[in-house]
Amino acid sequence: MHHLKAYNKNKLLFYGVILAISIICYIAYFLYSLNFDSVKEFTTTTFILSWAGILVVIYVLSSWYCVTGNFFSLYTIFIMFFFLFNFGQPLMWAFGIHQSNEIGATTLYTMGMPSTGSIAYTQVLTLISIIMFHFGAVFCYKPENKKKTNDNLTIMNAKINSKSIFYTCLIISLFVIPITFFNSIYDLIFSQSHGYGALYYDNSKVNIRVFNLLSRMFFPCLVGLLIGSNFHKGTRNFVYAVFFLHLFINLLSGDRGSWVYDLVLLIFIRHAFYKKVRWKQMLLGTGVFIVFLYLVQVIVKLRSRAGITFANVKESFTFNNSPIVDFIFEMGGSMRPTLVLIQYDWDIWPYINSYVISFIGLMPEKIINLLGIPYNILTSWFSQDYLGISYGAGFSIVAESLINYGPIFAPLVMIAIGFIIASLTYLHKNYNSKENALKIFFAVSTMSSIIHMTRGHLQHSLNVWFYSVLVLLILIYFMRKYLRSKIGKI
Repeated sequence: MHHLKAYNKNKLLFYGVILAISIICYIAYFLYSLNFDSVKEFTTTTFILSWAGILVVIYVLSSWYCVTGNFFSLYTIFIMFFFLFNFGQPLMWAFGIHQSNEIGATTLYTMGMPSTGSIAYTQVLTLISIIMFHFGAVFCYKPENKKKTNDNLTIMNAKINSKSIFYTCLIISLFVIPITFFNSIYDLIFSQSHGYGALYYDNSKVNIRVFNLLSRMFFPCLVGLLIGSNFHKGTRNFVYAVFFLHLFINLLSGDRGSWVYDLVLLIFIRHAFYKKVRWKQMLLGTGVFIVFLYLVQVIVKLRSRAGITFANVKESFTFNNSPIVDFIFEMGGSMRPTLVLIQYDWDIWPYINSYVISFIGLMPEKIINLLGIPYNILTSWFSQDYLGISYGAGFSIVAESLINYGPIFAPLVMIAIGFIIASLTYLHKNYNSKENALKIFFAVSTMSSIIHMTRGHLQHSLNVWFYSVLVLLILIYFMRKYLRSKIGKI
């Protein structure tokens, strides 16, 4: 009771500050929208907004820490990817770092060159979307009841939950892990002869739908084995070996980033629920990782050169060729779809609301066609039908809100999205894998699906979650019933 009174006293004022900042920012954005002029030159404004983005990130991370007392969390992981994919290039611009193929220096796909005004507007829209998303997220937080029950029934239920998760994921892993490696090795062989891009756009590539669906359970199963076993040494070593072997095969195939989400989440659950990562370990690991990225880049870039010379290797290790800079610029390219909608018109989606279509899309397309529902996948329509390109342009969480609700109301929708995502994935900092195994498994596995929204759209994330996390939760439920029945017979 005293804890709740202290919470109300300390947090209520802080919530008021966040509310006030959000309202002021939205009013400023609204007024900016009314007075926007795409003809004017906004180069200086773009630079100022790039630094404003850094201030927004500092505000979001610090205010989240003040509310929850937790700096490294599933939410901060999501918000950092949100920022990097949708504001990554302006982050580099703030420090005077540019590339020849950056936003503003090249055309927008098959469209024309973007104006500095449209770039500035896109920056403002992205920043206000992050602020409003954060505004919704902080209100999911509730103080944990510190009173713990240690009765035999509670302890027994916690053990059953852990065993249910472990046994279910172990059994499913017997099928999922071999299938996932089969897919990865096939992709490696195919990419060696056809190129990395052919993995997604070559019709000659064989795709076994059942295998693709089952492989979506790969990472949730690894999470379940770790959490369900309470990080048992043998299980832990097995999971890490499987994960990094899979990562290595994907790197050989040419995959430069899809594994990053899962790697960060794996580091998070180890830090939060097994053994905290110390600053020295973090610095050492970061250094090794950067050197590793440099070596990968050297190998890739030197393929097209006439032999490996000292001068070529030296050039590959210069700052201008930094894989970190390249990585951030590539991630930040996901701002382009939002920029296209700002410059050329956002009201172009010919189907019903894409968020609604995301739920319809859980059904097989044959059933959707049989029901006569007008249907298309947002990213496919945007790339092939609207832009007229043969490859995937991607999308983003900001662009999807914009295409559905327009530049004025899109930031307001982000409040609801922030609240929902944070509510589904929030974990109190004193949770542990023995007592809260099911909550941890649900939150981490759900985040591994939802995080794709930062550079994609809801339908993909929802589809991945439905056919991986939800299926596993149903199987865990039946496993738990079975284990309880066995205990009842003893």
